[in-house]
Amino acid sequence: MEDVSHPILVFTPPIRTERNKKTGGGPRPKIPEATQQGKRLEPQFRRLQEALDRRRVALQGNSLGLEPEQVLVIETVGSISDFIKSVAKVTGLEWLGEYQLSNIPPSEGFADADDPSKALLGRLFLVMSDTQALNQLKSLFDSWQKNPDVPFATGLAPLKQAFRHLHRIRHWDVEDRLHETDLLEDWNERLKHGQENVRFEAELWCRESVLRRTLAETHLSQRVEVLGGRIVSRCVIPEIAYHAVLGQIDIRQIANLLRTPESRSEITLFRCDEIMFMRPVGQCAFPIEEEDGPQMRTQTRQKGGLDPPSSPHRSPVVALLDGMPLTRHRLLHGQVIVDDPDDYGADSQAHERVHGTSMASLICRDELDSNQLPLSVPIYVRPILKARRGFDGQFHEAIPEDVLPTDVVHQSVVRLFEGEGDEPPVAPSVRIVNLSVCDAWRPFIREMSSWARLLDWLAWKYNILFLVSAGNHFDKITLNVPTTSFARTALSGRQRLLISALAADTRNRRLLAPAETLNGLTVGSTHADKSGVVPKNLIDPLSSGLPSILTAHGPGYRRAIKPEVLLPGGRQLLSEDPIPTAESVSFIPYSSPSGPGQRVATPGRSGALNEEVYCSGTSNATALASRGAYRFHELIAAVQDPLGKLIPDEYYVVLIKGLLVHGSHWGVAFDVYVDALKNSKNSRTFRDYVARFLGYGPTEFASVITCTEQRVTVLGFGKISDGEGAEFSLPLPPSLSSVSEKRRLTITLAWMSPINSRRQDYRVAHLWFSVSDDLAKERKWADSRATQRGTVQHEVLEDTRAVDFRDGDDMVIKVNCRKEAGEIIRPVRFGLIVTLEVSEGSLFPVPVYQEIRQRLSPRIRTGARTASQTRLRE
Repeated sequence: MEDVSHPILVFTPPIRTERNKKTGGGPRPKIPEATQQGKRLEPQFRRLQEALDRRRVALQGNSLGLEPEQVLVIETVGSISDFIKSVAKVTGLEWLGEYQLSNIPPSEGFADADDPSKALLGRLFLVMSDTQALNQLKSLFDSWQKNPDVPFATGLAPLKQAFRHLHRIRHWDVEDRLHETDLLEDWNERLKHGQENVRFEAELWCRESVLRRTLAETHLSQRVEVLGGRIVSRCVIPEIAYHAVLGQIDIRQIANLLRTPESRSEITLFRCDEIMFMRPVGQCAFPIEEEDGPQMRTQTRQKGGLDPPSSPHRSPVVALLDGMPLTRHRLLHGQVIVDDPDDYGADSQAHERVHGTSMASLICRDELDSNQLPLSVPIYVRPILKARRGFDGQFHEAIPEDVLPTDVVHQSVVRLFEGEGDEPPVAPSVRIVNLSVCDAWRPFIREMSSWARLLDWLAWKYNILFLVSAGNHFDKITLNVPTTSFARTALSGRQRLLISALAADTRNRRLLAPAETLNGLTVGSTHADKSGVVPKNLIDPLSSGLPSILTAHGPGYRRAIKPEVLLPGGRQLLSEDPIPTAESVSFIPYSSPSGPGQRVATPGRSGALNEEVYCSGTSNATALASRGAYRFHELIAAVQDPLGKLIPDEYYVVLIKGLLVHGSHWGVAFDVYVDALKNSKNSRTFRDYVARFLGYGPTEFASVITCTEQRVTVLGFGKISDGEGAEFSLPLPPSLSSVSEKRRLTITLAWMSPINSRRQDYRVAHLWFSVSDDLAKERKWADSRATQRGTVQHEVLEDTRAVDFRDGDDMVIKVNCRKEAGEIIRPVRFGLIVTLEVSEGSLFPVPVYQEIRQRLSPRIRTGARTASQTRLRE
């Protein structure tokens, strides 16, 4: 595993300082005068009052005693400081959330200060309002409109700023509830297949009052019953502002209204003001071949016996939330601990346990063609998928339709660390949770899904790392070139055409929930495997190691780099559409059980205990990431600091998170994407743009684990709060002074942030590092601003210039912290990984490792700073 002669090193404890000050913020937009705002907004306020009056009439005689309320949508151009605090000062207003707006067309007095034609940015605020609150808000607006300098009561002054920037005010309506949810498409498809009852997820406004939540749910239940339906299940998690019900209705009650989009507003269920969004029930499904289906082309492994089982005395580190595995498969013997409190196993026949078996196989044994030893510790498996037949007649492993995906994952993780009922925690030793499951009905668009919010909150609460698959897209790929032309094109030209086509279709190839998770790591797949199988009569579309044609594209929330890492997911072949046209050619992803791909254990059609099969996708890549995470866990557990102390286990997770990313680089993939996608229009922002396809790049675990004489990796860790800085000192190797040798400095900072689900900023703790010294100045690959939008900052710096320094000088890497979406209640854990390497094979090799190791021994700290320590740069 680790080279014992060159073990990974540990920084001495950092110096505590104040954080670096960040600058930024663009010019404020031009805004209309108060009188113009009055003329624009008066009709909008009037419509709100009329809507509230209609709701009062509709609620008359209601046995629940509901008072009329409505959700106000307040859209502004630009941001409003302290707006949340002012909302709390208005009786009857309740803060619900906010989103960022982009591409607001300049009009009616709103314009960019420098470019009048430029689209504007803004915010969308959501507040619950009753009659009293709306009247007060209108009264304040009228006063301001008559006299913009009128004094407001204490705490209400930010409302004047809101009135100045107010672009539109309206109520949340049917279109908002259904926008890009594909609910109607799902219902129409089920109607075509003759399904009488359909299910849906209704996410309600998560009110602060328990009574209000109960009344809202009861009111919704009444509307569902009118449509011949019922509430199947419910889930409330206030910490992530989640209140949802899983409902069922008789589709025949509204069949006629579904046939035309104009009729949707006539469906009373859609007009329920308590509903924020309505969606199809999460479709987290993987197909299963049935017993009477075609024979699977699998390989049978001939072996002389079983591998020794994992040590039963060691507790699991990795948890797999997936389908039920075939635990008696010879390749999983002693490798898995199944916890099945819902008794899914009783309803899962052996041949139906496909996905869980393959994921467990990859985590425990890697690709079988790589001939790796199994993990020395069993993995914990909680089945959350169950075999069932879908409405389309296909058989799948999927989350059951009578549970909410967010709820089942929540229960599964709480059971790990807190137990259930009177039971104790079932696996509190788990640090890594593999989630190779995603919701095809929830592509990431703008809002964080409830599932992603849940993962972020659980990661912070329990100090665990979720590894999540980016998602796969199996849609047809169409190229606007003649069939004969494509057939004659060289591989480089084919790659260029395919990458361009995939990039043009990015909107339909976005991350699938919960891949937008902030605290978790999202894993995409590369077109690579160890099978060695040569495809016949199919197209191998890409060079090995490029992003797979299946893998979902980023970016993540607030344009964070997603997926962060790419790992081998198997080569994905293409078959040509049998009905080509003269002007274009189309391809369909095609996988063969006989390869290429990644060879894994499988139950096969008959549920055999020794069969194997080839498969591919981001699920596979995520499983390999979990295997790598376990290796890093074992590595960290053995590392000692300069005083001979072991690293405290509370920092394992953030260090594992950083190590998983630390070996990432764009390499040759960047050149391929430059050739395919770069042009004069995107050249200035190309590094930011291309990160949606490459993330931080394919990652290599071997280079992270192993140090050499010319490469040294040093770990740092700690806790930090708002306004603080932590300075880590890396001794500069004297042999590198004044030497024009190519060198690379790789720095990765990883942390877990608390979240605020009701704020657009969402991330409470923003950490970033700055570097002193000029040893390496040329920034490679990812855009420096993009690297600071998530919870992993990964940067690579290179240089060849000769830099003069003295023995005893240090390079200072400073970790900084500031609050964003709320107060930081307790210090934030972070992990820092720094690698310095110089070219190997030089005539005069620089002993970087030994010189830094010798100088990392404990030294007397003083308040004095070297010149390099004072030259901190962002």
